[in-house]
Amino acid sequence: MPGQIRYTRTRRVQIAPAVLERHRIAALANDDTADAFRLLRTQVLMQMRQKGWQTVALTSPNKGVGKSTLALNLALSFAMEVDHTALLVDADLRDPDVGALLELPPSPGLADYLVGSGAIEDLLIHPGIGNLVILPGGSPVANTSELLRSPMMSDLVTELRGRYSDRLIVFDVPPILAGADTLALSAYVDATILVVEEGRTTPEDFSRARELLAGCTVMGIVLNKSRNAASPDAPRRSWTSRLRAALGGTD
Repeated sequence: MPGQIRYTRTRRVQIAPAVLERHRIAALANDDTADAFRLLRTQVLMQMRQKGWQTVALTSPNKGVGKSTLALNLALSFAMEVDHTALLVDADLRDPDVGALLELPPSPGLADYLVGSGAIEDLLIHPGIGNLVILPGGSPVANTSELLRSPMMSDLVTELRGRYSDRLIVFDVPPILAGADTLALSAYVDATILVVEEGRTTPEDFSRARELLAGCTVMGIVLNKSRNAASPDAPRRSWTSRLRAALGGTD
């Protein structure tokens, strides 16, 4: 458990363990599922430290592959490191999911900040887990690409990066095939992870997503909900534990 930061202004909302279990937030568990997320964290951190990166975005070809769940688990894993704090930004402004995964009450968030309706320090939430802070998406908006390309977004990322030198920032961004939002954000993040689902993501969608991300720094690919066990003799595992990380082009 990392040394706890005392949050004096950031709003604190205590999350019940049952909520984490219900939404497959498994990074804090002591089982094979949590081990998969810790392995992913180790692989991601290795690359981030080697290259001096502070920000990473998670996207997917289409909705429904578990991108937001994975982003939350990765941010939680970062937040449990003794030498890091973590910030999870819900930048999927058309369909923000992070608040729902933690069953947070509706509240202003990133969208409200970008339209000038809230100060950033009033929007952050500490869920009472490690050194994690969340910037929720806020109310869904229509002109998302324009907002994400705005000078306010650029200034916000600069501020978030510079406020704490030990902070790792995870952006949950929209599916790449859903519009231009992810490409609008790519200029602000160091690297992107593409999340795909076995049996759901088609080869055509995967290829198209890779084409669209050709101008971005793709750290790697995560195969989510894999139906194959870790070994031929291993029993079939739960939904969240069937996860393989393919970072740096390795399987």
